[in-house]
Amino acid sequence: MDIGTISSRYAKALFATAKDEKQENRLYDDMKMLANSFEMEPELLTALGNPIVSDNGKVKLLTAAAGIEVCDLYTRFVRLVLRHKRESMLPFIVWSYIHLYRKDRKITRVQFSSAVPVDEKTKGHLEDKLREETGCTIEFSGHVKPELIGGFRLRIGHYRIDASYATQLRNIRNRLLERK
Repeated sequence: MDIGTISSRYAKALFATAKDEKQENRLYDDMKMLANSFEMEPELLTALGNPIVSDNGKVKLLTAAAGIEVCDLYTRFVRLVLRHKRESMLPFIVWSYIHLYRKDRKITRVQFSSAVPVDEKTKGHLEDKLREETGCTIEFSGHVKPELIGGFRLRIGHYRIDASYATQLRNIRNRLLERK
C-alpha cells in the first residue's frame, strides 16, 4: 500500500470521528496550524523521525506545532499515529484532513498577492464577488510581494490569474528577444 492510500484512510477515519464528536471545526484549526508548522519548519519531520525523541516528547512537539491548546481528539490522534509508527506520513494525513474538511464545508481557498497591502474594503469586495460566483465559503489569504511591481496574482483552487506588472514586463521582454 502506498503512502497516499494509507494517509487518506487515516484522514477519512479522523474526519468521520471528528464529525461524530462534533470537533471537526476545532480539529481543522489545529490541522491548519500543524500544516503551517510543517511548511515553516522542515526540521519538524526530521525530529519526529528521530528514534532518540520519546513518543511523549513527540506528542509535546506536535502539540506545540499545532498551537499548544489543541482539542482532545488531536492529542488522541497523534498518539495513535505514533503508536503505529506513521509519523513520517503525518504531513500527508494533515493535508488530506484539511482537504476533506474544505470539501465537506464547501470552502474555496483564495490566495491573493499584490505589490502593496490590500485594504479591507477591497478584500471584502473580492471575497463577496468570489462567494457569489462560486457559491462557496471563501478562505482568503493575502500576501504582499513587492517583486510583482504592481497588479496582482490570484489563485482560486487550481486556477491562477497573473495580472502582475512583473509578468507582463517579462512577457514583453521575451517577445522582443524572440524577434532577434
